[in-house]
Amino acid sequence: FRLWAVDNTGRRSSPSEVTIKTPCPTVDDVKAQEIADKIYNLFNGYTSGKEQQTAYNTLMDLGAPTLHRVLYHYNQRYESFGEFTWRCEDELGPR
Repeated sequence: FRLWAVDNTGRRSSPSEVTIKTPCPTVDDVKAQEIADKIYNLFNGYTSGKEQQTAYNTLMDLGAPTLHRVLYHYNQRYESFGEFTWRCEDELGPR
């Protein structure tokens, strides 16, 4: 970020550089691959409502960084994560 001070006449001071560092949780990439495989195996072809719900619940328990890696691995291997989410919403209802 770049910050300036502004006085009551509208003049700006020299800019100051500000750096903000925030922690980003590490993602276990091997676990993300395993979850992608689990989702595919639970949801490939005809599945029962229980299997669909298990797949959906598995994804809902993940944080955003891990979910992003699961999506990446799923699309690398199976190329159709969007179909999974559409079927999930169609068959289980919107969440």
